[in-house]
Amino acid sequence: MSKICLLCACLLFLAGLSTPASSEAEISQRSHRYALVIGNSAYRYAPSLPNGVNDANAIARILEETGFKVTLGLDADASTFRELIGKFRRNLQPGDVSLFYYAGHGLQANGENYLLPVDAALHRPADLALEAERLQDIIAAMTAEENTAIVLLDACRDNPFVKQLSGQSQSRGFAIEKGLGALDAGRGVFIGFATQPGNVALDGAVNHSPFADSLVKRIKTPSIDIEILMRRVRLDVMNATSGRQVPWSNSSLVEPGFSFNPDPTFNNQSPSELPQPDINTAKDLEFWKSIKDTSDVSMYRAYLAAFPNGAFIEIAKSRIAKFQAPSPPRKKILTRKVSRKPQASLPINEPSANRSAETTAPAKQESVGRCRDGNKERCRERCREGVRRACRKLQQLGG
Repeated sequence: MSKICLLCACLLFLAGLSTPASSEAEISQRSHRYALVIGNSAYRYAPSLPNGVNDANAIARILEETGFKVTLGLDADASTFRELIGKFRRNLQPGDVSLFYYAGHGLQANGENYLLPVDAALHRPADLALEAERLQDIIAAMTAEENTAIVLLDACRDNPFVKQLSGQSQSRGFAIEKGLGALDAGRGVFIGFATQPGNVALDGAVNHSPFADSLVKRIKTPSIDIEILMRRVRLDVMNATSGRQVPWSNSSLVEPGFSFNPDPTFNNQSPSELPQPDINTAKDLEFWKSIKDTSDVSMYRAYLAAFPNGAFIEIAKSRIAKFQAPSPPRKKILTRKVSRKPQASLPINEPSANRSAETTAPAKQESVGRCRDGNKERCRERCREGVRRACRKLQQLGG
């Protein structure tokens, strides 16, 4: 009897252990992945962005392939934009994963980031509250249920309304900045920017922007954590833009992180066996900015030592190879041999003694004044006048 009781106790204990696992499985089955994808191209009062719609279509397709229920909005005006966000918010439940992707015009003003519907007409700063969508409000709607939220922004294009807003804001302390501003991620939130804060992203010369093109290629990588994926996207974009555009991210995700395409076989691995993300991205970028224009190889080696998994390791290695490469040998300049034969010296004409005397001796000047002082002309005149002494004196002077 005691053995039977002991056996029952063991079965109850094992059943108790299995209860949490079944609960977690049920929660996992009940949770969903929702994505809101908006791409704006045909702006009415701003330059069009040919790739905004193309990027949104491509991202929506790849997200559907990885299990997201996607709501797609193309060329959304203000009313459609707000309607899509409201519907997106109402679908979310605790434990769901929410993702928001936006391609289109965006701007930052007074430290706030705004996304622009296609009918946005901004003539003065007060128009922002009515015509644009504040990014922080969208993120707040996504995280109201404390669920995992992924925000991907290809909206760092140049501000098309900078002249209108800047002209109206000079005396009101209203600051218009370049690109989008830095944004802190709340708990369980990952934010990926197409380029670093305060910089401008490229729309792309082909069918997609550099950022969207890399995301489409990388998202379906099996079981890759989003922070590692973002580092690979960053390198793709930097290579595509020759370093002019550097995607940026801010994350407060906790274990087990997030993967677009999870592989069930990875669930049995311990955390130490899983690839660990590099969380020092801010220090990474700050260090890189301080050395990116140098030709000192030791600085790039110092970067590799400090950030072995950094975002710029490939560029650092290529620059080390470039600056260490031996310079091509200089061509020898053949010098023409100059003949050293003595040349016959030309005769030097020395002036004769007579010539020297002529040039050096001052000319004898005739006396001036009276006849008796030796003035021939005066004596001649006096002689014509009949003065005999003058005639005699003239004869003495040989005149």
